[in-house]
Amino acid sequence: MVDGIDILVIGAGVIGLAIAERLSRSGRQIVVAERNESFGRETSSRNSEVIHCGMYYPEDLLKTRLCVRGNPLLYERCEKAGVPYRKTGKIVVATDDAEVGVLEGLLSQGRRNGVPGLRLIDAAEMQRLEPRVRGVCGLLSPESGIVDSHRLMTCLQQAAASRGVTFGYRCDVRELTKTASGYLVAMTDADGAALSLNAECVVNSAGLDADRIAQSAGIDVDIAGYRIHPAKGEYFRVSSRHRGILGRLVYPVPSPVHLGAHAVLGLDGGLKIGPNSISTVRGDYSVDPSHEGDFLAKARKFLPFLEAGDLSPDMAGIRPKLYRLGEPLRDFVIREESSRGFPGLVNLVGMESPGLTSCLAIAEEIERFLVLRAPRA
Repeated sequence: MVDGIDILVIGAGVIGLAIAERLSRSGRQIVVAERNESFGRETSSRNSEVIHCGMYYPEDLLKTRLCVRGNPLLYERCEKAGVPYRKTGKIVVATDDAEVGVLEGLLSQGRRNGVPGLRLIDAAEMQRLEPRVRGVCGLLSPESGIVDSHRLMTCLQQAAASRGVTFGYRCDVRELTKTASGYLVAMTDADGAALSLNAECVVNSAGLDADRIAQSAGIDVDIAGYRIHPAKGEYFRVSSRHRGILGRLVYPVPSPVHLGAHAVLGLDGGLKIGPNSISTVRGDYSVDPSHEGDFLAKARKFLPFLEAGDLSPDMAGIRPKLYRLGEPLRDFVIREESSRGFPGLVNLVGMESPGLTSCLAIAEEIERFLVLRAPRA
């Protein structure tokens, strides 16, 4: 691996790949360090693969702005690059009168956020659009969809590599030390051998390990609010006899802390239900079969065609949340750390949903942070 570089990107999830691809256009010398054997092995490959529209969060949050910006960018990139996607649309279903007010609030929030095309639909229209869904009314989001996240990541990785970005897989970053010219980065390879390089700038996009990387540079993650609290989301697969039964994503009304286990469409017509949200530890991707009953009961409120035996354990993902379950929502952290004495270090922490939708917009944001820094002579 090269010794002195312009930019080190830590983490080759979809956000790290999008950042590397965007910055590669500058002609700078860039290395991506990833502790796994390939890209996208953690949060980026264990999610619903949903392209969100940006209606759920207040308009002043990064999550909102970057999702609303990222949605059309992602569709455009997929179309140009041949990445499989489908703009399915989404219906958020109110199953009783008490939930109708939640939908009205979502509609108002979405319009304030600049989300196009949102509208309330009555039970009759909902049944025409999705005959197997039941509810008293719904909120239709025409700009929501699904994407093949692996093909998207492959596209970003190949584009970055074609412009000279070096990818160092099975490289685990252990410590960042500030130097006069940037950062000395200590790493280990797959055999545990020590590696090091000098980087003028470092982008910490390490996902579930982003707090550890920030702490290794000398930032107190508890004072900064960067401590990650991993939350597992389990998915259950729906029997193949229901393949193709839905044409759109179908969601329940959200709770204050969770969007709710929803109908997850696959590009192949397959169907899953998930995710839930439970506290966990890094690396625990098990699915508890005993949760099937709870998933079935919640899903049947708006998907009454589901029956006992229709669900089976599928997969789990882990979200890098900045708050514990039951605590107030936290926004993305995307921060250049000059004010803490670490110029050229950009931390991205708590990059959960809608990180996939927002990845290209996040890359634009990082480009703005670093574009004024002159390349190494």
